Amino acid sequence: VEFGTGEATGVVVEDIICMDTRTNAFVDHSLWNGKDGLQPGCMRMHFLAATDLSEEPFIKFGFDGVFGLSLEGLSQTPQHNLLSVMSHLIEDRHQCASQSFGVFLANNAQEESDIAFGGWNEGHLLEELSWAPVHDPSLGHWLIPIKSIRVDNDKFDFCNDGQCRAAVDTGTALLSVPPKFFREVFEELRHESDLAGHCQGHGPMLHFEFEDFSVSMSPTEYSAPRRTKKSLMRDPEFEEDQPANDTEAPRRRDFRCFPLLMTLELEEPLGPKLFILGEPVLRKYYTVYDARQKRIGFGRAVHTSDPSRDELLTHAPELDGIGLEEKGLNKKRRRTNPTMFDVFRWRQALKVLPGLRKTP
Repeated sequence: VEFGTGEATGVVVEDIICMDTRTNAFVDHSLWNGKDGLQPGCMRMHFLAATDLSEEPFIKFGFDGVFGLSLEGLSQTPQHNLLSVMSHLIEDRHQCASQSFGVFLANNAQEESDIAFGGWNEGHLLEELSWAPVHDPSLGHWLIPIKSIRVDNDKFDFCNDGQCRAAVDTGTALLSVPPKFFREVFEELRHESDLAGHCQGHGPMLHFEFEDFSVSMSPTEYSAPRRTKKSLMRDPEFEEDQPANDTEAPRRRDFRCFPLLMTLELEEPLGPKLFILGEPVLRKYYTVYDARQKRIGFGRAVHTSDPSRDELLTHAPELDGIGLEEKGLNKKRRRTNPTMFDVFRWRQALKVLPGLRKTP
């Protein structure tokens, strides 16, 4: 799904929108001032009831509506802007964060994505937030200026004119770059895979530099492996006497890591040098959107992760015991040399022993 695509026609309606246990939401009742006479978590909103939608991209949607969270510049009136409406219903003592929300995107099946309104969830943060000011809030988009873009230590000239912008967008599935920049950055990021045939190890780092901080993406976040027609091992073959300072790991040539990038060309005022920081960035970073102070915060997100193979082997006796107890057996049967099926079985057993999962 691309940023800013699609057309909709409809009528403006008014209704009461509620966030509570029925929508899998937790509401802090102490923050609501009760001015509108509605129960905490409910608000009276104006919104568009669509009567006609373009096929692209709506035909691909598996949901019934779009929950817009733009700045007021994109809203027809303040009554159409959820952050504006919500801020009038929150106690004065909490107004500093009344127009902010935080977004957490799950990274695996053991996590659940969530969004926090009227502030953000510190529990999702691995570090303090770094803030960037919104570029031209009157446009209504969550745009921030890009100072420069690097791959490892090599800086591109593309943003030297100061015209590069980044739109932070939960509705864009990939990283998006301007068409004129695509080939240059694609060639710099494409690389040979590890011996295992994946893109989770060594590779070039992609850095977006803002005024006071950088957002960095590793091959794990921006690329995926594809098979090529080349031979398995990279030529030349291993030498008998390799240089003492040769620390480069052997690589495969039949698999290469290709950056998952899309292109989008927009005219001014959003383009032409507009980058979209979509889901890959928003999974790695917990992001906070502050409409009151017109800024966006980034902080590396805390994700749960499965133990490594070595850690699974350490806990193998305990994990084996779970499966055998379910079958009424007491003897722990375990191979001397575990197979991939043993590792799979142990990972399945973690659903019974969640305490073995680790949080970085």
